[in-house]
Amino acid sequence: YMHAHLAYLRRRWGIRHVTFYDDIFTANRRRIEAFATLMADRPPGLTFSCAARANEVDEDLARLLRAAGCWQISFGVESGDADLVRVHRKRSDLDDVRAKVALLKKNGIRVKGLFIVGLPGETEETIRRTIDYACSNDFDEINVSKFTPFPGAPIYESIRELGEFDEDWSRMNLLKFVFVPKGLTRERLESLYREFIR
Repeated sequence: YMHAHLAYLRRRWGIRHVTFYDDIFTANRRRIEAFATLMADRPPGLTFSCAARANEVDEDLARLLRAAGCWQISFGVESGDADLVRVHRKRSDLDDVRAKVALLKKNGIRVKGLFIVGLPGETEETIRRTIDYACSNDFDEINVSKFTPFPGAPIYESIRELGEFDEDWSRMNLLKFVFVPKGLTRERLESLYREFIR
């Protein structure tokens, strides 16, 4: 279905590239291998980018995705602080991310690192470690969001115990600090965020 749909988009509308906004795009190995093999064997005439978890990527998958037309993969790193990563991304390892960035680039795939500032438990020191990690890694591109505790997220129920939360729906867009972890101020978060972007 995915292959047929992409072929239709190319044929009917002349689409040349799609991005799969799916955090778990590579989670089902059998499914992604079947899709990538079909894309490589019968190219629909377009390229794609996607997200993946570093622990799901290996040499074989990197080669297959590149042959299928994948030119960029985004890794949701979130933080460059190992303790925060253990709390918020239980199946992620910063050394593994660094190794997988190198592996993907070796196979001709660009890598985008996705980071978040203002996570519960964040401090000025953890933000500085994240900035250092992002800058010392070989990402082709990074994206830095502002932590937003959306309803339905596991942390939402206890968020008010972890800091100050302004649940103003007009501002809950990952671009404004609606949550401020204990020990920080909104002004300091903004300053560190700007430093990260620079």
